[in-house]
Amino acid sequence: MVSLAAGLVSSPAFVYGVLVPLVLVQILALLFIPSLLSAPAKARAIGEALHSYCLQAFGVMLMTVGSLPTVYSVLAGVSYTGGTYFGLLLIFAAGGGLFLWQDQHASTLDSAARAVPAAIFLLTFRILGQVTLILALLSFLLSITMGSTEIMGWWVMPVLMGCYGGLVTWCTRGSVPWVSHTQSVGTLLTPVASRTAKAQTPPRSIKKRK
Repeated sequence: MVSLAAGLVSSPAFVYGVLVPLVLVQILALLFIPSLLSAPAKARAIGEALHSYCLQAFGVMLMTVGSLPTVYSVLAGVSYTGGTYFGLLLIFAAGGGLFLWQDQHASTLDSAARAVPAAIFLLTFRILGQVTLILALLSFLLSITMGSTEIMGWWVMPVLMGCYGGLVTWCTRGSVPWVSHTQSVGTLLTPVASRTAKAQTPPRSIKKRK
């Protein structure tokens, strides 16, 4: 009985069928909390924003999977079959179409509902781009200093990942407009109902004039 339970817990079906959905639900629940505190947005609208930006991230992943092997084959002189190139093109096109579709859908949502998900989406890819760029530069410099330049095509992967990290960093450059216009942390921790009631309460000077 114990061995059966241990085998069930360690099986890939349990991991992908139970643990992964539970982790996703927990992450989405944690994303709902700051979104509900930051602005008086509806939970359904926040869910739509989270859904849109999650699919945008998946679209970026598909474009990455479809583009990096193609560019690597060109730089390294490795030739793939025609079916492989066509498959990579389909993956890239699917990712680009999904990203543009969800980006258009996100632009139609309420700005208060998509403020926190959009900021997390942008800052996450900015961090990934900068980390990738730094690691690629370090790999390039370490290959030179440690004498690994005798290997044919040693520069291809560092240069490719450096260009990819630089592109992602450039696309996510500048300030985050949703973060720059938000309120202070203390105000965000105040419940939305109390902030609305406080905003509707007239100042004392107005009461005295009346």
